[in-house]
Order: sequence, then C-alpha cells, then structure tokens
Amino acid sequence: MLSRLRPITFRSPARVALRFNSKKSDPNHENSDKSVSQAKEEGLSEFKFKQKTSSSAPAPMEGNGVDKLLKKSNKPYIPKIKHDRLSFEYPGLPNQDKFNATAEKPKIIGRWTRYVPKIITAIVVLWGAYTVKVWFYAPEKGADSKELLDPNGFHKFVVTHKEEIDEDHYLIELHPKFNHWQYSYYNNYEKKSIWNGDRIWSVDVKQPDIMVVRAYTPLPLYFLKSEYTRSGERKPLLKVVNNDGEDYDKQGVMCLYIKKYGDGEVSKYVTNKEVGDEIELRGPNIEYKFPYHPLKQYHERPIFRDLPSKVEPESLVEKVKKINKIPDFDNLTFYAAGTGIAPALQILLSRNPYRGYVTIHYSAQKQGELKPLERFMYFLEKLDRVEVKTHYDTEPKTRLSSKDITEASPTKYLSPLRIEKSELSPEEALKLRMSVLDGKDSDSKNETELTELSKEVVPRFENALQQAMVTSQQVKAPSALAIVCGPDGYVDFVAGPKNRATNEQGEVLGLMKGKGWDNTNTFKL
Repeated sequence: MLSRLRPITFRSPARVALRFNSKKSDPNHENSDKSVSQAKEEGLSEFKFKQKTSSSAPAPMEGNGVDKLLKKSNKPYIPKIKHDRLSFEYPGLPNQDKFNATAEKPKIIGRWTRYVPKIITAIVVLWGAYTVKVWFYAPEKGADSKELLDPNGFHKFVVTHKEEIDEDHYLIELHPKFNHWQYSYYNNYEKKSIWNGDRIWSVDVKQPDIMVVRAYTPLPLYFLKSEYTRSGERKPLLKVVNNDGEDYDKQGVMCLYIKKYGDGEVSKYVTNKEVGDEIELRGPNIEYKFPYHPLKQYHERPIFRDLPSKVEPESLVEKVKKINKIPDFDNLTFYAAGTGIAPALQILLSRNPYRGYVTIHYSAQKQGELKPLERFMYFLEKLDRVEVKTHYDTEPKTRLSSKDITEASPTKYLSPLRIEKSELSPEEALKLRMSVLDGKDSDSKNETELTELSKEVVPRFENALQQAMVTSQQVKAPSALAIVCGPDGYVDFVAGPKNRATNEQGEVLGLMKGKGWDNTNTFKL
C-alpha cells in the first residue's frame, strides 16, 4: 500500500514558463502580463485610507503597551531621603573560601608605602655603620688633624695627576687625603695658608720601603680637569692657585717638579706612582726667610694670575713710599739649575709675592725641561717682575760664566737689629735699642709736607700689564740679595760649597767671589 504512494508536486505557471522558455518570446504571453499590471495599478489608486498622524510619524503601535512607555510622565519627582545601595560581587572559584579570599587580597601600594620603608632601612644601615666605625674602629692616622701639613709628622696625600715632561722630568699633582684641616682655616686663613712669598719652604717625601726622606719644593699649581681630560681627548691645563679664601688654597692641592735620577731612591719612588696612589709628606720646612722691610706694613703686591690682564696694578705704591719715607725693596738675583728653579717660582706665584725685581739665571742641560712652566715665566716677564736668562749645556755660548755675575749692591734698608749686629758698639747699641722702644728714631713728619704729598696726582692703570709698559722702560737697580739653588756641583761652582755636615752656609766662593757677595747677602739652598 505504501509502495504505491507517489509524491505529488505542484508547479506554478510562472516556474513552468521559466523552465521551458526559449529564445523566441511568445507575443500572446507578453500582452497578458501588461494587462495584469495595469489592473493592479488601477486597484491601488482606488484604495484610500484616513491618516491619523503625519506621514513622517512612526508606525502606530497599538495593543502592545509600548505607547504607554513613550508617553511623558507628569508625576512630580520626590527625592528619597535614604537610598539603598546594592552591590554585586562575582562568585568566587569553586575551591575558594572567605579565609583564602581575605588572605590573598592584594595590598594597595602607594608612593609612601613604596619608598618610606626603603628610606628608613637605608638610614638605619648607615647610622649603624657610622656608629660601628666611630666606636669600634680608630680613625686613620692624620684623619683628625687640624693642619694641612705637620713638621713633626707625615700626612697622607693622593696623586691626582702626573705629567711627564721628558724621560727624566715630571710634574706631579698631590691632593690631601683628608679634609678635616679645612675647619681650622675658617677664622685663621691668613696665618694658616701655606703659600706666602716672604719665605721659601719645602716638604719631606718619605720612601717607606727603606725609610729615607728627601726635600722637595712645592709649587702653588694645579691641573684643571674636565670630562674631556678624563676621557683622554685633551690634556689638563696647568693653572695657578689663586689663594682665594672661599676654597682654601684649592683644598690644599700642590705640585712637585721632580727630576728622576738613576740612583735616586726617593725620586724613582715618587715618579713611579700612578694616579690614586698615596704619598706621605712632612713639613713645611722653612729654608729661607727674607729680611724684614717696613713696606710690608703698608703695601702688599697683588698675586699673580693666569692672565696678566687680570692682575691688579700697583698704582699707589710710590705714593706710599714717599709719604712714609720708606726705601725701595732690594732686588734679587736667583741662580737656579734644573729643578732648582722651583723655589723661585714658589715666591713669585704665591700669595704676597716678592716685591723687588728678580733676575733669574736658569741653567739646564737642554731646552724643554721647563716646558709646562715656561708660560708662567713669560707672563712674569710681561708684568715686569722678573728677567729670565737661560744657560744650556748644549749651547756652549750661553753657559753661565763670571761675566753673568754682577756686583752686589748695598741693601736699601737695614733694620735696627741688623745695624746693631754689624756696626755699633755695645753702648751705641743700647742707646739705639732704647730709642726704638721710645719711638724717638722715627722721623718727624712735617704736616705741610704730608699734605702736599697726599694731594700729589699719581698715574692710574687699569691692570698690571698696562703698568708694566711704563715701568719696563725704567732702569733697574743692581741686586742686593742672591740665592743659589741646584745640584751640589752647581752650588759649588757658583757660590762655593756648603758645610753639609753641620748644614752651614760656608764661605762664598766660585763665580761670586770677589764681587761683593758674602754670607750677609747670599744664601745657598
């Protein structure tokens, strides 16, 4: 029965026409389609309805309750005094309970909670380390010293720069390892400062391996460093310590001009040091102090600076001499060989430099041994403070001879003590001493004369370089003082040998013999 049933399909006339359509169209069929479309258009034109709203309004929605929701509510708004806030939380994990949820809840990390514990920990650690260092460890020797240098003990210095001039000559910059000494400089800088042109001083450098010391003359110089010098792109510039009270002698920095000898244990020890190594110094040892002169009370020569145009002039010095009737300073001749020129540079570059005119006879084996210091010698000549005459072994015509030794000039000022020691009898010396105490030796000054001198107009200069253009034309008086410094053979050749066993000066001989030089106006270093 079921096998006899067949599916019945209904096909519309349109589908049949499309299926069996051929390329040739049936004209009767086309006419029938046109008549049907015309009938539909006539029916639509006859159908009309009454619109309740405008044509742009949305379609009516009746019977579904949406129109009530779209109507404007005219019910007045009455705010509630209390509001019930509802919060919803996401359900936890299946294996999570309230205890684990509170334990694993992340803490709120803010700026203070992040850094304050670290800061407190660092402070506690530093304070503990400081306490341990102060109470359980003794300070390093020399760390609590109130003096930069001590003539009775060694202080540690650090090598901060080393410049090799040639195979044998070096400039070594030293800086104190500790800075506790600076606290005592606040109120007593004038007395505490080590740089003073009124004297020549040296320091002892210790060789700790064999316990030997050797004296060297420090120079008020330092090397100006920058990021370019530390990277090796440029060489540091050698400058003069300006001795300003603000930095206290550039924190105690100094330079040593050293020659390396083959048999010199201390010179080899110092020149083999590298930057960062330590050296022990003892001093200062006063080698020579210039005689007293009354002009020191009224005038102080401006210090030397790296640029001559920055040095202050001495416009009023001549007027001060006339008003107080003070003689000029004695001129000085300095005979130096090799590194023996360091004392001359020390008194010329320090605070309160030597006020007289200085003639330097510098002897060396060859040119170039003084290369980094030649700039300062040139500037000093431009300021009309010195005259440098060079003598080299490689140039026989320039070697030092008796022709270069001038006759000694009598000193321009003799203190009462020197007069008493030299010429006066005991009775005359006693009278002179009493007159000095009573003030009777002072010259009576005429008030009219002082008034005229005070009204005298003196030339004004902008700087010392401008003043030197005028003073360089004046004839310099012969020297009344002489200092000889260099190797033992050089000192013996120029001024005769010293008695090194007793450290006495000895008789003045050599090239200076017979020209008025003696132990009263000549000193051998």
